Amino acid sequence: MNLEQQKLASQFKLEYDKLNPEQKMAVDSIDGPVMVIAGPGTGKTQILAIRIGKILMDSDTQPENILCLTYTDSGAVAMRKRLLKMIGPDAYRVNIHTYHSFCNQVIQDNLSIFEKSSLDAISELESIAMLRELIDGFKKGNPLKRYRSDVYYEAKPLKNLFGTMKKEGLTKQLIIDAIKEYIDELLNR
Repeated sequence: MNLEQQKLASQFKLEYDKLNPEQKMAVDSIDGPVMVIAGPGTGKTQILAIRIGKILMDSDTQPENILCLTYTDSGAVAMRKRLLKMIGPDAYRVNIHTYHSFCNQVIQDNLSIFEKSSLDAISELESIAMLRELIDGFKKGNPLKRYRSDVYYEAKPLKNLFGTMKKEGLTKQLIIDAIKEYIDELLNR
């Protein structure tokens, strides 16, 4: 073991020794899945980083065969930084992604399944054009279709609505029901 490896092993041991017994149990279970349920700021990212280090030190698993998913870009960056301290440059070989970036990579790696030669997120201009086309397709009398002033005034609120629906996993029917309930309440006010 060279000096750099000794330094990394020492850092790993230092971090491992800070864990409580339950956290150590999660880290020491290197075979199979482990569910860590805890609130914000309780050390989940640290437990996962130490567990990855433990798997790499105690098994023949290669760093590129480990997948770590987080909800946010900041979570992915934090995980990579913690791993760098404990396992060194191999941290760059561990697959650390947000759920979104991982799914995008799977899609990009399998474009033939989608019968596409390339698949990129739509640009801002394409997004605007799509929303305008949607508004143009509304029937006469639709409250989102204006005939004076800015015909596409509702484009931005619609884009925000679609973004919220996507983030929150809201269905079309749930939105329709919420609108109906809101209108019904207006009549009773």
